Amino acid sequence: MTIARLLRETRRARGWTQRALAAHAGVAQPALAAIESSEHDTRGATLERLVGASGYRLFALPTKAGSAADWADEIYQELRSNRRSPAVVFRAIIGLSDDLAAAEPAVRVALCVAPPAPCGDLRYDAAIAAVAEHHLERDSLPVPGWIHESPRVLTSPWEVTIGVKPGEVPAAFRRHGVLLAESELASV
Repeated sequence: MTIARLLRETRRARGWTQRALAAHAGVAQPALAAIESSEHDTRGATLERLVGASGYRLFALPTKAGSAADWADEIYQELRSNRRSPAVVFRAIIGLSDDLAAAEPAVRVALCVAPPAPCGDLRYDAAIAAVAEHHLERDSLPVPGWIHESPRVLTSPWEVTIGVKPGEVPAAFRRHGVLLAESELASV
């Protein structure tokens, strides 16, 4: 994960603008913008102060897998791009599923603890929550509260797999209104 992504994720998870985070951390907003766009590398102390101002702490995990927040940011960036490719966004959902499926249980929980910032499309927010819940339930692991928040549960079902039968959709996905066949949850 890059410093730019880490700061963007923690700031957006709080629902803050760059100006708000800069004010809380005592950093100039243009300096924060330069860090978030990878134009400027920052010292560890500055990074810790910025992340801490958002109410987060830095930790290292023994994994190369992306967290739910990482994958949500990937989707957010794609939805903001000129491409707005549904295929790229869907691959990010499957990437999250692959990462969680391969992670040891304790690491899997850690990858899902931080609430992902909204992606800009409620369908994908619900899909991220469904993927996380599905992989945590598999081993009866604790499910963070953000997964059940109302914006992450669709009021009208989204049929991702056309013509899917209810028995082909994992329970967590049905609860979130994301009708995706279990057979599509892993990359080939």
